[in-house]
Amino acid sequence: MVLNDFGVYRGKNEFDFRTTPEKPMILCGGRNGAGKTTLFDSIMLCLYGKESFENKMNKKQYLETVSRYFHRFLGTKKSVDESSVILEFQFAHEGKISEYQIMRMWQNDDGKISENLRISQKTDNGKFIKLDAIQEFQWQTFIDQLIPRGVAKLFFFDGEKIQNIADEGNDCIQIKSSFDILLGLDLVEQLNLDIGMSIIKKSKGNNKKIIEDIKKLTKQKEESEKKLKRYFDKRIRFEEEIRTIQNNILLEKDKFSKLGGNYNINQQQLETRKTELNSNLSHITDEIRALCSDILPFSLIPKQLDEIQKVIEKDQKKIQSSFEKNILEKTFKDILDEINSKNNIADKTQTKFLKHLSLIFEKKLDLISKSTKTVFDLSQKDMIIIFETINKVNLIAKEKLFSLAQSYEQDSDSLQKTEVGLESIGIGDEIVPLMAKLEALNKKLGMLEKELDTQKNKEYAEKSLITIVNSQIRDLLTKKYTNLKEVTNLKLASKVQDVLADYSKLLRKKKLELLEKYIAEGLKTLLHKKDFIEKVSIDEETFKVKLFKGNDDEITKNMLSKGELQIYATAILWGLAKTSGRPLPFMIDTPLARLDDEHRNSLVEQFYPYASHQIIIFSTNSEINSHFYSKLEPFINNSFVIKYDSDDGKTVKHDGYFFNKNGEKYIEI
Repeated sequence: MVLNDFGVYRGKNEFDFRTTPEKPMILCGGRNGAGKTTLFDSIMLCLYGKESFENKMNKKQYLETVSRYFHRFLGTKKSVDESSVILEFQFAHEGKISEYQIMRMWQNDDGKISENLRISQKTDNGKFIKLDAIQEFQWQTFIDQLIPRGVAKLFFFDGEKIQNIADEGNDCIQIKSSFDILLGLDLVEQLNLDIGMSIIKKSKGNNKKIIEDIKKLTKQKEESEKKLKRYFDKRIRFEEEIRTIQNNILLEKDKFSKLGGNYNINQQQLETRKTELNSNLSHITDEIRALCSDILPFSLIPKQLDEIQKVIEKDQKKIQSSFEKNILEKTFKDILDEINSKNNIADKTQTKFLKHLSLIFEKKLDLISKSTKTVFDLSQKDMIIIFETINKVNLIAKEKLFSLAQSYEQDSDSLQKTEVGLESIGIGDEIVPLMAKLEALNKKLGMLEKELDTQKNKEYAEKSLITIVNSQIRDLLTKKYTNLKEVTNLKLASKVQDVLADYSKLLRKKKLELLEKYIAEGLKTLLHKKDFIEKVSIDEETFKVKLFKGNDDEITKNMLSKGELQIYATAILWGLAKTSGRPLPFMIDTPLARLDDEHRNSLVEQFYPYASHQIIIFSTNSEINSHFYSKLEPFINNSFVIKYDSDDGKTVKHDGYFFNKNGEKYIEI
């Protein structure tokens, strides 16, 4: 690789990355700001130009970005007029190795930036000559076909990318965005279309209209597929963001609980409860007060009430006797009147009989008259009311008072707890912000779940539209063919398309199984916990990854430590690279970013020496230190250190690494 006046590299700077099967590693050392990342970025820039950047940009934005890579002279605003990156590599295909040279040059003509791309191929005499088998406007397409960018980004990555996959949980997006390119399924889709178009072009008759219709429907289908991919990516992001927010809510709830906030989760509920309890207590108080002002005092004189009741009962009997006297007097008078009206009895006998009868009645009436004087001058109605009151006092008052007192005590206790809860909400400055944060998180969660439903509906609509368009394309083909041969060709083409669809489905399934196997192997190799993750499962539609122990218990991502998440992300990239079946070099910037010593050891001992036939590492002396260098040294074919010369304003390359194989300092930087 050669950099000419590119970034901090002045003049011509040549780097030899060649390796051997026994020693597959190249180690490039340098402190931050020395130019490691510039060297790393220049490879992708040389290969893909505008498409090398993660963020999409138009040509003007791209050229403005590239202009910042022109080497600037120290202490001035002046920069060089020309900058370039040259990359030489070998490409193996069908047992034959070809060697190519790609040069991407940028020129500054009085502020106007232009770009030139040239591809050369090495001849048998060892010289590079311009590739003439392919027209110049197709050179970029040729590079993209040799090394698709979606594949290259799996092999050329930095520690920050791994960190982002680990932190943001976008592992399924990484797999989805790379998977079809890895399998070449994008070519299968194109082949499907080409088969139909080929039949149309070769068929007889006026097919101009059908070709136009097919192109229109194909364009519509391509737009729908682009939309579908955007909807899918958005849905995955929403799902990951929802999981992140759900985890954050759990964390905040845990903090809330530790601060005593679980009793006070909803202040409004507590306020409502307090109002309700105060109302209950007020109502109970009124009932007790009414009871006290009514019959309750009588419960204090149970003996006197009993005596009164007995006296009234006697008075009732006397009144009853008085009624009996009146009845007897009236009855006696009626009897006398009846006897006097009869003339068949002798006068003497009648007089004697009446006299005797009168004596009997008088005695009886005298006896009744003696007991008719009452103690209380009460009416019968008043007596009944008094009896009812006494019974009420004896039977109801005490029980009701006990019940009211018990209710009062319970509600009073609940009110006290509620007031304590409300007071605790205001303690310190910690719980109130936590409640606000929880409310905001729950609100955001609700919005995201609504957005997720929208994305799912959009996905379903686009899938349905694609199915309809495919059907319309086939219908257009079918209607136009009357010739038996053409109909036969169409049927064959349809069968081929069905076979391609089945092939894509089977290949995706087989490759997913292979990817699951490779990720599981990578995790077992790199994680220091034995028998921790035994199985990996990937959803065929969403590409969501699930991890399992040997007993099929799921291990969720939030159960992994920060270091384990980075190892997991590394295992995914390693698994994708293996699944691709392409022998591409690994190029890694900041290889051990934010990893603990235990996981650093795993990468240094188990990953870097065996990840690929060629692995290039850009590292600081604190990442690959003397300890790790001594472990990697047997696998290193070449090493160098780059240092920024602040006096001269450029980066200088030194052969060798910071340390020798004994761990002693070799280069002072």
